[in-house]
Formats: sequence, structure tokens, C-alpha cells
Amino acid sequence: MVFRLIFDSCKNYGNPYLDLAVTSKKILNLPCVLGLLALSPSLVHGWQPGVIPAAPQRMQSTGFAVNNFDRNDVVAFWHAVYKASEGYEKRVDWTGNYTGNPGKTSAVFAQDIERRLNFFRALCGVPPFAKVNQKSRLVVKSSDPHKPQPTMTKEEAAQEAALMLVRNFDPVTGNDPAITHDPSPALIGWTKAAWNANANGNLAFGVYGPGAITEYMVEELSAGTATSTWNTLVGHRRWALFPQATSFGSGDQPGASAYKPPTNVLYVFQKDSELKATKISTFTTYPAAGFFPAPVNSRYWSISREGADFSSASVRVTDSKGKVLPVTGVMANSSYAEPALLWQVPPPAASRSVEKDASFKISVTGIKGDGIPSSYNYSVTLINPDCITSDQRISGSAVASSKKDTFYQFTPPSGADAVAVAVYQRSKAPWTENAEPLAGSRIIDNTSSSYSLTADLGLLGAFGGVTGTRAYRLTFPTIYDLIQRKVPDQSFEINRDILPGAGAKLRFVYRRGYMTTSTSLFVETSSNGGVTWVPLGNPIHGVSNTVYDPNVSSAAYSLPASDAPLRVRFRLTTKPGQPLYTHEAAPTSPTGIFIDDITTTGCDWLLPKRVTTLQKKATQFRFNSRNAGAKLAKGSEWRLALRTRLGGKWFPDGPLKKIVVQ
Repeated sequence: MVFRLIFDSCKNYGNPYLDLAVTSKKILNLPCVLGLLALSPSLVHGWQPGVIPAAPQRMQSTGFAVNNFDRNDVVAFWHAVYKASEGYEKRVDWTGNYTGNPGKTSAVFAQDIERRLNFFRALCGVPPFAKVNQKSRLVVKSSDPHKPQPTMTKEEAAQEAALMLVRNFDPVTGNDPAITHDPSPALIGWTKAAWNANANGNLAFGVYGPGAITEYMVEELSAGTATSTWNTLVGHRRWALFPQATSFGSGDQPGASAYKPPTNVLYVFQKDSELKATKISTFTTYPAAGFFPAPVNSRYWSISREGADFSSASVRVTDSKGKVLPVTGVMANSSYAEPALLWQVPPPAASRSVEKDASFKISVTGIKGDGIPSSYNYSVTLINPDCITSDQRISGSAVASSKKDTFYQFTPPSGADAVAVAVYQRSKAPWTENAEPLAGSRIIDNTSSSYSLTADLGLLGAFGGVTGTRAYRLTFPTIYDLIQRKVPDQSFEINRDILPGAGAKLRFVYRRGYMTTSTSLFVETSSNGGVTWVPLGNPIHGVSNTVYDPNVSSAAYSLPASDAPLRVRFRLTTKPGQPLYTHEAAPTSPTGIFIDDITTTGCDWLLPKRVTTLQKKATQFRFNSRNAGAKLAKGSEWRLALRTRLGGKWFPDGPLKKIVVQ
């Protein structure tokens, strides 16, 4: 048996302030580790579009089917299935502790893991019927130096191993001697069962649950740059996608802080009775052929198949313009699961974020093996799953009657759960968002639940006010988010579609509390309903690492004239590895930045009036006073937009149809 380790640096980006004084404590480098199981190569052997379960029901966790060559189906699959396992940190319900009790996790959390695992298996064309934590017994081989009771389950052993990983972690040095597939009996928390799970499982340090499943597929933590051969051989991925595998065990502890990070041990070895006899008769690729969600892309691409010999194979990758992309690290490997060919791709093929679809053609030649094709050609198109490209235009007259129905036509996007038409009226009414408890506020709060976006300034002692008794506040909730694995950005959005005219400006007042010089407030705009954002003007930086700003300042940002609406958001972020103030460390102090009296000049905006949900097969919309949600006054200007729901998610409006009433 061969085993190796891969370490990926995952930084603790700062330390809490004590009594608001700058600490000189060393910033730690926390290892986020994926330990790859390297077993003997002798181991050989849907969702369907429709109704999305309504809460409290959950999406199923096995038996998915997806059409990789239908973009909308992949998008719906992403939101209905992949996203259904997000928020798992609220469902883990770990019963253990860090002094020796490995505890258990909840059944619904195990389903989250199972769903995530089968999402990837279905996406990559292998049987999506894998079970997780179904009381499958350990695999104990006669050659094992340590033999636990064979009646133990995979998840029980994996749970002991996951706790062993974190208990042996030294946060000062970043070392962890337990991250090995042959852990020493001298380790804290070592048991024969923990040894067995380490020897037969994928190991993740710094992530857990469904998050660990994603990183096993990507083979590179999103917050770091892993370059070990462990990743280039994509062994974690190959075991998780092993077509014949049916039974996995997951051990997880969710972590308590940056000093006790989460861990996962995924027991991947199968007993002979757990190997599914049915073999797939095609290649397994990653990224999978067809449309593929960019957020789970990898720079380590692979192709595998049972019985294939890739020792003389070569690979060629071209972009959408036919340009040949340089690939590196091309190698054949038969050590894990199925034989595979592996290679690294350069940007943009390795991108995990795309604004527009990016297509690549892959040609693998020189393959050998009985009954195996000598070549295999396929295409991959990386997509942003938060964006749909279907034609959502509404057609019809630019002039509507105030007295009778006017009909507008559209083509419903394929696979839509539902379609709707949103009606807006152009408004010149002035508005101000000032955080006071008044009716009509239009704010989308994207901040942490650990503090209030609208701050009561009277509770912040001598700090004083901004322009009233309350203000919008952005502050970092914690020094390190265990799910995001970084200091989490904080933001809020103005829920208005703004139509800037000539000389238009966005205006607001602000005051910096305890906000370090490496912390910045970005004002950003979006022209596509919040799918992507661009900075507006210069950011506002902190002025001091030790004191708050005694003054209230005014800001005015120019907005480009446009007949297409803009959205505005405020986002607080910080530079990695720099000191910062957090609400967690000083909950009664004025950390962060306070914003108030947000308004625009020289702008109109689109006032939402009514949204009419239509039958999925509808192709036209009847525009009248009832469906508009208001009287159609002569000379009034309106906008219509088609809205589409895929996989349970309503997507941003399609192109606006401008209408003037006569």
C-alpha cells in the first residue's frame, strides 16, 4: 500500500482585537489538507425535472438524472440538488467533543453528504445510487497490522478518525501527524477503528460534510494553491466516482474555531458484496462532457475507464476559437479506482468563475485495451449556473392601450419550473434609505445573522451618531468563517432598479468606526440583476488601526446614463493576512463602517407593480390595468420582463420591454 499527503495553506487572516488594541500575536497558517487514499489497484469491481419539494421536505439524495447537453437542465440540477445540501452546518448536530468523544452527526446531515456525492456521480455519468452512513461494516483485511472489531460500521470508524485528525493538530506550527493513512498508535485519540478509517478513506482537513465532497472532486481547496502529486493524480475524485462503489461512510466534526478546524474522513473502500456488478460502457471525465458548472471546475482534468490502458495516450485541448491550449503534467495512472489519464489545464480552462460560457474541445488518442476505443473526443462548456442564456425577450407593440388588452409574446425557456411576467412603472419619485424604522425601505440584507444591519447608535456608547438614531452597519462578524474558510465579506443591496440620467449621482453619508487601513468599503453596481458586480469609483478605506473616525463624511459617485436599470450594493472586505476588527471580539464596540441617507440625484427608477405567474406552457401575456397592478394612465411608461424559475430558483429578469400607454 502506498500513501502520501498533500498540504494546502489556508490562512487565518487576522486575530481578534483585545479591548480594541492591536495585537502582535502571530498570524497562523492553518493547513487545509486533502489526504488521498492510495489503495491497491486490484479493486475492480434524479433528480428529474419537475416539482421541487416544498419545505420542510427535502430533495431526494439518490437516483438523479441530468442531461448534460441541456444547459437549462444542468442549471436546474445545480440549484435543485447541489444547492439543497448547502447550509449543512445548521444540520450537522454533532454530539461529540474535543476531549475524546467522537460523537455522531444527524441523519439529515448524512443525506446532505449523500446528495452531494450523488450529484457529482450523476453529473459525471456514473450510477448515482451511492449510500452514505447506512451502517455498512468495516473492511478488515488479513494483512492489516491493526484489526478493529469487524462489527463496527464505516461511519463509526470514520467519526473516530475525524476527531483524531483535529486533536493532533498544532495550530502554532500547522503540523498534524494524524494526517496519514498509517497513523501511529502514539497519537492522541488513536484507536484501531480510527486507523482503519484513515487507511481506507479520503482525508480532509479544514472542510467537512458536503464541502469536503466538493473539494475531493475539485482536488484543490478554493482558498489555496495545492501543487502536490496527490492532486495531479486526482485519487480522491476517482474513488468518489468509482462506478461500482455503492456504500460510503462519512466521519465529520464541524470545528470550533480557526484553531480547531473541521475535518472529514470519507470511507471509500468497498467490500466485494458492495461492488455493483453493472459496469458503465463509456469514459468518465472531469469536468464532465457537456455543460459543466464552473464553481466546481478544476485545473486537474481527468478521463478514466475500467480496462483502459492510457500509458501511450496523449491529450489535446482547444478553446472555442480552435486555439490549442498548453497542457502540463500529462500522466497515466492505474493506482486508484479505474485507470486514468490526468493533465493540468491553464487559465481560462481552469477557471471557477465565468461570466460567459467558455467551451473547450478535448481529444484523447492512443488509448489501448480490449474493447476500448482508441480515441475519445468530447467538449466541455463551463457555465455560470446563476445565469441562464435562454431567449427571454418579450415582443409586441411599444404602445399599449389604456382601455383594452394589449398582448405580448415570449418563448418560455426549456425545462422551466415556472414563468412569470414582472411589471414595472417608471417613477420619478425621490427616495432615501436611512435605516430608520419607516415603511417602504428597500434593502436586501446579505450580512451575517450574528449582528444587525441596522445599528442602534445609542447602544454604542461615546461613538455617537451619523445623521439619526440608526444607520446601516457593515462589520466583520468573525475572524474566520469555517465554511467560507476566510474572513467573510459583508454586504447589503439597494432593492431598486435605477435608471440614471445625464449627470446622475449616488449619494450617501458614512462614518468609519474601528476599521483598519486594510479594510475597504466598495460601492458596486450590477447591470444584470446582481449576477455580476463592478466597482463604482474608488473604495473607502479605513483611516486607522487604533481609533475610530470622529467625523461624518459625504460621498457622491457618478452613475453612467443608461436606459437599462442598475442595482447598487455596499460591500465590506479586507486584505488577506492583515489585522481587522470583528463584532465577535468586541460586540459592544462600533466596529466596521456606518452608512446612512442613501439616495440618488438625476435618476428615475422602476417601481415594481405586479408579478403574474403563468402556466409553464404560456406564450403570451395580457397587459391591462389588472395585470399591471395600477391604472394605465395616458403617457405613463411601463416595462415588462419575463422571469424564469429553474430548479426552484427564480432568475433575474430577462430583457425589459418598454411600453408607453396611449
